[in-house]
Amino acid sequence: MGVWLVLCATLFATAFASDNLFPDPSTIVYEGQARFTILSIYLIRLEWSPTKEFLDGKTWLVQSRQIQPTPPLFNVTRNDTHLRIDTTFVTVEYLRNAVTTFNQHNIRVTIRVNITSGETVAWNAVPGEEYDGNLLGTLRTLDGNRDSKLELDCQNQHRSDLHCAYGVISRRGYALVDDTHQPQLDDDVQWPWIVSKRYPIPDPTQCQAVSSAERRSCGSSNNTDRHECELRGCCFEAPSSCFYSSQAQQDLYLFGHGRLYSQALFEFTRLAGSIPLPPRYIFGVFFSRYWAYAEYEERQIITEYIQHDVPLDVLVTDMDWHITFYKLTANGTKDQAGLDIGWTGFTFDDHLFPNHQKFLQWCKQLGLKNTLNLHPASGIQPWEEKYKDMAIAMGIDPSTGHYVPFNVTDKQYASSWVNIVLHALQEAGIDLWWLDWQQGEEGWMNDIPYANPTFWLNHVFFTDPNLGNNRPALLHRWGGLGNHRYQVGFSGDVVPSWDTLSFQPRFTATAANVGYGYWSHDLGGHTQEPDPELYTRWLQWGAFSPMFRTHCTKNANNDRRLWTFPWIYQNNLARFTRLRQALIPYIYTAARRTYDMGLSVVLPLYYFYPEYDQAYSYSNQYFFGQSIFVSPISQPINASTGLVENWPIWFPPDTEWVNFFTGDLASSSMTKSFTLDEMPAYAQAGSIIPLLPEPRSSRDRIGRAQQIPQSLLLYTLVGGSSKGRGYVYDDDGTTIAYQDSTHATNAVTRFDYNITGDTLQFTVSAATSSFSTFPTARTYEIQLRGIFPATNVLVNNVPIPMEPFNELINGQDGTTNGYTYDGSTLSIVIYIRQSMSTSQSFQIQIQLSESISHPLLSQVPTAFVGLLARCQSAKAQLDYEWGVKTVYMDDYPLLLDAAATGLRITHSPTTATDELNAFFQVRMPGACNEIANKITNLDPALQGVLLAQLQCNLFIYK
Repeated sequence: MGVWLVLCATLFATAFASDNLFPDPSTIVYEGQARFTILSIYLIRLEWSPTKEFLDGKTWLVQSRQIQPTPPLFNVTRNDTHLRIDTTFVTVEYLRNAVTTFNQHNIRVTIRVNITSGETVAWNAVPGEEYDGNLLGTLRTLDGNRDSKLELDCQNQHRSDLHCAYGVISRRGYALVDDTHQPQLDDDVQWPWIVSKRYPIPDPTQCQAVSSAERRSCGSSNNTDRHECELRGCCFEAPSSCFYSSQAQQDLYLFGHGRLYSQALFEFTRLAGSIPLPPRYIFGVFFSRYWAYAEYEERQIITEYIQHDVPLDVLVTDMDWHITFYKLTANGTKDQAGLDIGWTGFTFDDHLFPNHQKFLQWCKQLGLKNTLNLHPASGIQPWEEKYKDMAIAMGIDPSTGHYVPFNVTDKQYASSWVNIVLHALQEAGIDLWWLDWQQGEEGWMNDIPYANPTFWLNHVFFTDPNLGNNRPALLHRWGGLGNHRYQVGFSGDVVPSWDTLSFQPRFTATAANVGYGYWSHDLGGHTQEPDPELYTRWLQWGAFSPMFRTHCTKNANNDRRLWTFPWIYQNNLARFTRLRQALIPYIYTAARRTYDMGLSVVLPLYYFYPEYDQAYSYSNQYFFGQSIFVSPISQPINASTGLVENWPIWFPPDTEWVNFFTGDLASSSMTKSFTLDEMPAYAQAGSIIPLLPEPRSSRDRIGRAQQIPQSLLLYTLVGGSSKGRGYVYDDDGTTIAYQDSTHATNAVTRFDYNITGDTLQFTVSAATSSFSTFPTARTYEIQLRGIFPATNVLVNNVPIPMEPFNELINGQDGTTNGYTYDGSTLSIVIYIRQSMSTSQSFQIQIQLSESISHPLLSQVPTAFVGLLARCQSAKAQLDYEWGVKTVYMDDYPLLLDAAATGLRITHSPTTATDELNAFFQVRMPGACNEIANKITNLDPALQGVLLAQLQCNLFIYK
């Protein structure tokens, strides 16, 4: 099934919104001590209670039990022995006289995985069978990770503090979510709070009644200690077996979606709450470093970003912003909480920030957002600026100097902490908290089963009632199933390595299976300085990841500023950082889809190709938004060729794919080779990707992420397709108004093109709606890539002039509409400089000089644009030999001619076909012959690299 078909079928369909915890009575079936709720034709709630008492309250996981506007259709039948419930996709069979909790003797659920083929699967309550085929979820952190072997299968994950969670989808066809005795929330509308509820330890005879072969795990992992197990009301057997007794209460949700993975995630986010849309700035460029930066140093860093023409949207200040006592800590001094002194802090260090309010406001004037790091576990110590107010609020006499203990489950403490301490800092200019929780899991949650401080702190920060209409966001770790409501995830401190990098794309995509779609990684790793090539690949992956945040630990040689790396890498690093900021309209559009449909921005291939084995085995390849798939490179280049060779890529078979950068079309080959400058990112042919155009100045790259675009670049990858489409979503970017479907709070603008004969018609539709800050008019730059020049262009039937292409100013100095041609990318570029009303559609007619399927546009395996860039790189590498092992330009004129082909086309677009013919038939064979045979004094190692990169085997070794 094609990606477009799946994604666009329900695009921006108004989802049924309800916070009604009580299920529709017509969907409930009682039988003895069991209660069954048919939430949809795929999703069944299975409850069992020895007292026939069932839970309808809110839990950490469940936010609503009416997940669709009308009750699902189902049929109930009973005979002397069994109850049977049938929907189109699921059948429940239950023994009517059952007197023990669900087990293989009293229940069977059959799922029709594929109705057409007749494929079925059954859940029989056999211990562990529900984990077979599960496509996994995520866990709390990657702290300390140094390779690709971190275990995501919760049954094999032996660390209980990682809150490992299975996904709600399974290749087998069903997934089971256990909500039994999970923490509950009260009914406080303003600030729902955790309910301190305990469960009795089961009678030993009820535990002995369950044979070892029939023990169903109480919780999804097998590493629970006795204390935690008994808090859950479950049976324990050393060393770590925690299981349900014969009379244990059960609260299970069976996702019987077969391999309709998208539907499963949609219904999961109706049950457990939608995945919120982050503020727009979140998708911008972050800078962070663990360092004792003074205000003047941070000002200098921002200035350097401008000087180097590199984007920046969020400035993160790690923990040294507050008062620290490193010398005392080094001597073993503890604070009153018994923790390292100075690790917790809430008061700016005046030695570093003499006037932090002015500094934060200066950042805001530039358009930057400010983030501070918090380690809150030591509470409020006597040296804190807000100590007196907090002490009084908590009934402590300030004159005693006794600290205010941290107690996040105490609503009085949490409310005082937020209102007195944190809000003062927010009013000074802090926009985002980075909650760097590292204080452990024990003793913080007052013996509430399953509870942990990671999840609860996320809840406290994210649901703070004082946020009002402001859109919440938080940078913190994962706390368990249901944590998708509280984004964004901070993945922790990893050790830089190729293995670590190779793990992150798969880890990030897999988290989509529990709705946790916004992992933020320390790009480049954390603990030490990465090799420049490794860092380059990490930033390439980061450009196509949910978040773009560089960070590293405190070390004089450890830095992530691009200009601190060798200059030969800087252009590549800057290019992908600029690309990241340019992608924000596309990413933000995908994030809205995440809110509507539960589908993360980064998504495994199997969501849309579930019947293909390759969609599972190519696990580091993923969809990025609706149109692009990416296969980030995570291995070093071969020094003898300058390439990463035979990189495996699976091209989904139901559409044509075109390289996002080079225009190369997908071939039948499953492997390709890439230079350090290249990345395997492919879009569907015909995709129209909304981007930010180049800014007028480097100053304008600062703080662009939060701005609603006044101008758009419509990056159109023709790829031989006669039809194409795309769209962009906008809202105010900062408030929760986007959740209101009853008012005009957002706008969707669609684009499409159609080719008939030699005419391409490009349409920008009127926006679907408007809101107070939505631009009433926009300008556009439309790039039609992989296409021959135009002979005529009309905008709303009015001809516009052809003008010379000027790459430097990018058409920004003009005031009237015009079009040009860029021979280096084979792109018609149309400048709509006169603002067009966003409430009206407009059309552009382009008369083409050649067919879009012209053979010169579809060279396989390497098309012109990518090969041209390699020729220019080869020329540069030969230049670098000057004075080392000098070679002379006299010996490679055809290589020079090949490298200049794009510019010649730009100067004279009508020569495009002749130039391309000469490029492939004369210049490339000649250039390869020059390198192989004619350049005197050429270093053999460099010769091998150039021959490999230029793919000379295609031209002279046939």
